[in-house]
Amino acid sequence: MVEVLVIFGLLGWLFLALLEWLGSLSIFAAIVVACVVCPIVAVSDYCFLVRAWCLNGMIANRDPIPPERFYWSAQLPRMRRRICFFGLCSVFAWANAAILPASLDTTPPSLVGWLNVLVGILAVGRTVSTTILFFKASQWFDPMRPGVVGILRRAMYRLSDNYEYLGQKRKDPEKEEVY
Repeated sequence: MVEVLVIFGLLGWLFLALLEWLGSLSIFAAIVVACVVCPIVAVSDYCFLVRAWCLNGMIANRDPIPPERFYWSAQLPRMRRRICFFGLCSVFAWANAAILPASLDTTPPSLVGWLNVLVGILAVGRTVSTTILFFKASQWFDPMRPGVVGILRRAMYRLSDNYEYLGQKRKDPEKEEVY
């Protein structure tokens, strides 16, 4: 019990030290705004992407049907490009916001910093939503994809001999005859 208290105390101290360091930066107000707005942007973009890329069956919790399987092979490269593009945009936007401090002043450098923060918030939200959709949709089509998840699933299977880690579902004979 004492070990758990020590671990939580150490993690709490590290968290407070991190907050103290972030509080000393001029970009702290922008980070607080981003912590509130980024999840909202990510959730709304995720819902939009699911509808726009015809992945509604994933939300309905059913197996993918052939049109969705055909769309997925075409959407996979687009999704990877989107993750890379918005990831790079977010890194550059937050770096610019740190250089041109987005403080609470109304000076021109501060306003440009806030514009960079706005771009950074939108880019981080879109990167997060696309990454989550990539992992969930990949798992929906093939439980062993993406490769990192497949490696972890095989390792867990070898450690426990539990076939459920491999993500194999029992096939429905009626569906197999139709397709």
